Amino acid sequence: MPSLADLLALLWAKLRSKRTCLSHSSDADGIVCAALFLKHVKGDGFVLLAEPYEIQGGSWVNLFKWDYVLDLPCPPKAQVFIDHHKTNKPSPRVKEVYHDPTSPSAAALALRAFKLEGDPVAQKLVELANECDTANITSDEAWELNDAVKGAPRSKRAKLAKLLSKLGLEALKLPEVQGWIARNRERRERTKQLADKIPIEDGVFIELDGEEDVSPRNLMITLEKRGAKVTCVITPRDGKYKVHLGSRDDSDVDCSKIAAKLGGGGHKHAAGATVDDLNKALKVIAKKLGLRKVKLHVVRGSEVVGVRVLRIRRSKRRTERLRRRTGTSLNSSTTK
Repeated sequence: MPSLADLLALLWAKLRSKRTCLSHSSDADGIVCAALFLKHVKGDGFVLLAEPYEIQGGSWVNLFKWDYVLDLPCPPKAQVFIDHHKTNKPSPRVKEVYHDPTSPSAAALALRAFKLEGDPVAQKLVELANECDTANITSDEAWELNDAVKGAPRSKRAKLAKLLSKLGLEALKLPEVQGWIARNRERRERTKQLADKIPIEDGVFIELDGEEDVSPRNLMITLEKRGAKVTCVITPRDGKYKVHLGSRDDSDVDCSKIAAKLGGGGHKHAAGATVDDLNKALKVIAKKLGLRKVKLHVVRGSEVVGVRVLRIRRSKRRTERLRRRTGTSLNSSTTK
């Protein structure tokens, strides 16, 4: 959650009439969006990074007017809203909207909104954000940006955005940033080792004890590339549970619709929500997928310590109807 220090810094920025930006805290797209904002205001602005559930949860963030909101659900007092998630709709009070679910990233829309198309540094940052946000990372630079964001402590990510706005990709060569990159590379390697221990089935459900040792999104992408049609990874978050949902590009399962049922959102093949009741959320997901049971792999650190089975009561007729609607059958398993 944004801290008391964040609140005091925002109030100080407001007193000095600085333009304010609210952006996503935990992915390359959100950090690049923040960097583009800082380029737009020539460094003379305030950035607060937040998670979607913090906006939706009625925190103090919603009490303030924000000049720019990027890559997040729209709070009530946003002035300019820039996003590409189809589940994030602009508030009726927004004065200017850049919202296109077909865009590969929110950063691509921010580039236009901030009129930075002629800036080669901004252009390059957006190219890398596109690679990261479409889970199609092919360049070493995109991996370094992804690792810098994921490896940086949350309290340091606004600093990373500032460095990127000033130095571009040269920021990734700084010793502190190199430490963040190395940290996440090790995490990705542990994630790959964990993926090797999980049997591939059409639907794979995993409960992690945190995100420090293993990357949920990287784990899901790895399992999907190996044959899983739908993946679901659950992690604890501020006394609640973050539900990460993913599906392969060749799957008809729309993760954003399932996440919306849980109060979240996202893209068709990658979405998420933060919930209070994990069992209730799993039942909602199972019902949307037409499953009669959920086999949850329980992970501690980077080891699978057990499997918990949650059975769902449902008539066969309703199960078949849901299978036809989603265009997939997830009750059958595939051997690894």
